[in-house]
Amino acid sequence: MYTRKLLDVASRGLSDSEKHDVDKPWVKTGSNYLFGLWSLIVHLILLWGVLDVNFHSPIIKELPVVAAPHGAPAKRVFLFVADGLRFQTFIDKPPLYLRSIMKNNKGIWGVSHTRVPTESRPGHVAIAAGLYEDPSAIFKGWQENPVDFDSIFNQSHFTWAWGSPDIIPIFTKGSKQNIHGKTYPSAWQDFDANLNNQTMRLDSWVFDAYLEWLHSTVADTVRDQKGIIFFFHLLGCDTLGHAKKPYSKEYTENMNYVDRRIEEIVNVTERFFKEGTTAYVFTADHGMTDWGSHGSGLTSETETPLIIWGAGIESSGHRQDVEQASIAPLIASLVGIPIPVNNEGLLPWRYFDSDYHEYVGRALLSNVKQLAHQVTGNRAINCGNGGHTDWREEQLNDKIRKIEYYFDRGDVTEGIREGDAAIIFAKEALLYFRQYQRTRFLTYLSIMWFGWITILFLKIAGVKRQYRRISLLLLTNIGFASLLIITLMGHIVSDCGSWRLPCYASFAIISVWLAVASMITSTPVFAIKNERKLLIEIGGTLFLLVMLFIGLTYRFVLSIGMLSTILIRRMQSENAQSPMLLWTSLALCVFPLLPVVEPYPRVYIVIISICLTISTVVLLETSRALKIMEILRLVITGFVYMKFIDGRYWVSWIILLTTPLCIWQYPTDVKTRMLGITLGLFCPFALLSASYEPLFLLTLTGNLYCWLTVAPTTLKRSKGNTLITEDMIKAAFFMLYTLLCFFGTGNMASISSFDPSWTRHFVTVFSPFLMTSLILFKLSIPLILVGCASHALGTKSISLAVLFLGDCLSLPLMYSVTPYGSWLDIGSAISKFIIAISLPCLLLLLQCLSHPLMEVNLKRFQVSLASQKTHIV
Repeated sequence: MYTRKLLDVASRGLSDSEKHDVDKPWVKTGSNYLFGLWSLIVHLILLWGVLDVNFHSPIIKELPVVAAPHGAPAKRVFLFVADGLRFQTFIDKPPLYLRSIMKNNKGIWGVSHTRVPTESRPGHVAIAAGLYEDPSAIFKGWQENPVDFDSIFNQSHFTWAWGSPDIIPIFTKGSKQNIHGKTYPSAWQDFDANLNNQTMRLDSWVFDAYLEWLHSTVADTVRDQKGIIFFFHLLGCDTLGHAKKPYSKEYTENMNYVDRRIEEIVNVTERFFKEGTTAYVFTADHGMTDWGSHGSGLTSETETPLIIWGAGIESSGHRQDVEQASIAPLIASLVGIPIPVNNEGLLPWRYFDSDYHEYVGRALLSNVKQLAHQVTGNRAINCGNGGHTDWREEQLNDKIRKIEYYFDRGDVTEGIREGDAAIIFAKEALLYFRQYQRTRFLTYLSIMWFGWITILFLKIAGVKRQYRRISLLLLTNIGFASLLIITLMGHIVSDCGSWRLPCYASFAIISVWLAVASMITSTPVFAIKNERKLLIEIGGTLFLLVMLFIGLTYRFVLSIGMLSTILIRRMQSENAQSPMLLWTSLALCVFPLLPVVEPYPRVYIVIISICLTISTVVLLETSRALKIMEILRLVITGFVYMKFIDGRYWVSWIILLTTPLCIWQYPTDVKTRMLGITLGLFCPFALLSASYEPLFLLTLTGNLYCWLTVAPTTLKRSKGNTLITEDMIKAAFFMLYTLLCFFGTGNMASISSFDPSWTRHFVTVFSPFLMTSLILFKLSIPLILVGCASHALGTKSISLAVLFLGDCLSLPLMYSVTPYGSWLDIGSAISKFIIAISLPCLLLLLQCLSHPLMEVNLKRFQVSLASQKTHIV
């Protein structure tokens, strides 16, 4: 009664002009399009803004190059990078030649600490350029240069590089003519575990290419040339680590093979060039987990070996650990070339022989000056101190003058001590200016978020007010427009060259502007039911929202969330709940408690899942033709998975590409089509699975099928845009299902640390884009089922409620993203925020994409063609 009264009041409050607007469908359609456009803009700005604020590109162009001091100890450096060689395996089973260098006081060794993402491109950029990768590189798969960066190869007199076609072009593309690179065919990078002998040729080709170069006329011309770098990219360990795992015999054998070839290269080089004029650096770009993956921040992935010996290197044999970025200034100082301008590494001067004490001091001073230029550049970009010189710059310049004074006076030891202090201060100043505007950026993003939440809430529950309040609306528009113009004009007249801050401020002003305008023209109206259901649905929504927030960190909490859905549904429904819905919900609670799926294929579990699916087809499918088709697809899938059939060339791809055609053979009634979608997607999903993932898919399908059975297919809606709490609880259910699809069998780190064995039935030759696409497709299959259920059960109000709850979840996670702390924590915080802000948008997208899967019917299309042909005849 109270609800009806509110609605009547609201409807009477509409003015004649407003009622006339409602009667115009194009007015409402245009408003919805503008709302959708602004929704997309806000989410993209929030997603990009949080990453931009915390991980803005460290690269500044046009920084001055600091000249290297004279008297470098080495004329050339050999850089050996064993891709994917982790420190633990290396130190447990050290190869003979490199162990002799470590134990017999022939050089220096230690651990090179990498940062996430522990992938090949970021690792090589850190080694060669001394900087940690620009975050935008992830969107190009770390294969192209998103921005130009300086490196030791650019600064060298000449560089010759041999290795993988995924790494060498990073440094040769767009570089000066001084870098010469050669690669082997990309087809050689095959992760097929049966190609043991062919894997070793990835490294043997690199060593043989250098020996061939050594007999060329070019080698004679640079025999006495200074500033030469030879780069050997060795991919064998990484390939065998993925295929056979890093504790395998094959992985160790490849490491020992690399060791023997390095000894051969060193002996040949020392005979060809003058002995004692060459330095050697052996390291790795990243490590690897026990299960053969990398990409996250585990110790086995971030610790890599580092061994340095030869000209100018201390022969103490002591262990000295460094950050990976410090290898770049070390190599630059060994051969007397300028340190890369965007280098963040600190020169490990204790690696040098004591005979080069003064040279080391001058090289350390160059490192300080190079960092000081970055401090000034970052201050100018971030508009620190009003565009004027900051006290940190002045103090750093004083330290530089003090170091030069000590060197001029001949007190090298005191100059090095002062240099150590100056370089630490420079790093602190550099960090300060990079984070200078972080608080203001986050404030503007939060204001924009609150404005958007207000607009979204009024879109869900708002009803037009009785009076337009035209004068107040006009005053509001004038005020916010003036504020926006003042903000932009203030930046134009300032000395700051960066538009980042005023852009974020402008979007915050626009968001609040739209929110205030919506509050003036609309008022929220609630449809209130009996108090018992109201408490159940509001309390259940809040509880599930908390479970979602905690579940992003602790998977087992999602099990508690699924248990709570059973209780909420029972309390909501006055009738007896479906026993099958209860049992499938309990089964779904089990999966977040299981260990994360690892790359080790558990064939028997997948085969059991295929057998269960065949039984389901036999029991439920009534059409003989569809039954034969599905059983045939499932049997072929089982043969491919057990490797009785090699599916890489056509069988697996035919199963994948014909999936939509098989789905569209089913009738379009909701329950039958849901069964057809599951059966159609099950075969490619099983081929991409390693363990219990197909069982999860079957359980999820059974649960959604039962929900479709007990729930009405058409939901009764109240008049107007009134907010019904039942919509909110159903939105929370859909969000829980979506998050369960992400974490039911694993976590999102599987995208960055995937194992090529997951795609072994489709492709084994290394292809990052294709492999990642297949993994993403696998992750999306359970989400497609949730989207189809949302398409059948959802309404516009529920879709908006999903968006509202998801955005409420993202605000606290926005503040948890930080560049500080351990790199594992940083990566986890980024993943949580991205999942939270994309979760509602993903569910809405899946609901739209599910339309062709749920509605298209090939049989109907054939009938319409036949009818058309008869009519023409």
